Amino acid sequence: MNRVLLRGPWCQRGLLRVPSVVPHSVASRPTFDFVNRPFASVSCLQSERPSSSSSDVPPASLEAKGASTEIPASNSAPHIPWYLQEETSVAESQQTSSRDQIPELPENPPAILPVLLDYVFKDIGLDSLRLLDLRGLETPPALGANVIMVIGTARSVKHLNVSADRLCRWLRSTYKLSPYADGLLGRNELKIKLRRKARRARLASRSGTMFDEKDDGITTGWICVNAGVVEEAPVKGNQDYSFEGFGHTTPGTRVVVQIFTEEKRAEVDLEGLWKNRAEREKRKLGQLDSAAPAEEVSLGSSLPAEEAASHRPSSY
Repeated sequence: MNRVLLRGPWCQRGLLRVPSVVPHSVASRPTFDFVNRPFASVSCLQSERPSSSSSDVPPASLEAKGASTEIPASNSAPHIPWYLQEETSVAESQQTSSRDQIPELPENPPAILPVLLDYVFKDIGLDSLRLLDLRGLETPPALGANVIMVIGTARSVKHLNVSADRLCRWLRSTYKLSPYADGLLGRNELKIKLRRKARRARLASRSGTMFDEKDDGITTGWICVNAGVVEEAPVKGNQDYSFEGFGHTTPGTRVVVQIFTEEKRAEVDLEGLWKNRAEREKRKLGQLDSAAPAEEVSLGSSLPAEEAASHRPSSY
């Protein structure tokens, strides 16, 4: 019993005793030395290290490379913001394409006609311009004699009214003319009529009745701007006073601008009407020219017979 009690502490000492011989596996384990580097230190990766081939390059080639890299830096212009940049001129191709949409001028045009076409196309923005020279018609249209008609298409009803209003103001201020726009409502008048129309439609929808959207004269889709006489004809010395009547004739060239919406222009087909009229007049003139030589021949053949009859002796 005593031996067992005395042997217990010695066994515990043996368990707690550190062995004097260190195993070979523990002794051969490598030890790592931790080096404290800052976070922003330069990495020493092999891909970022300069290659050894660069050291073999001669210094002359390095100087040439340095000179080539310095040239673009000297030529590079400073950055200019968009609001300080100069406006680039419009390309010539765009100018020619815009000119193609402006119709060609007729023979002996008035001085205002090219300026008017340019203003109508660029400033007002009418599309599909068409010019009809009606000065050669024998029977003048209701707008007057010697009319040059310009036909254009507006993009909407609002654009139609604004274009006609601006054209009348431009003719008054620039050329001191007194144009008349048939079918154009004033600004306040148009607003009042549109407001009344919307009110009637609102009341009809509340009461459950159908609102009749007939043509009430507010938006006809067609405005005729008559600029009047833009170029007066020279007064002739010998005037024929055999005809008497009321009023007075105003010789000269008139310019009329017809502005349509796209649907109204296709419905009216005004250019087709006047084109057929002009072709009929040309045919009549051609027939008259062909009939004139035949009359001269008949007159020439009748002259010898009359001369022979005059020289024939008379019997008493």
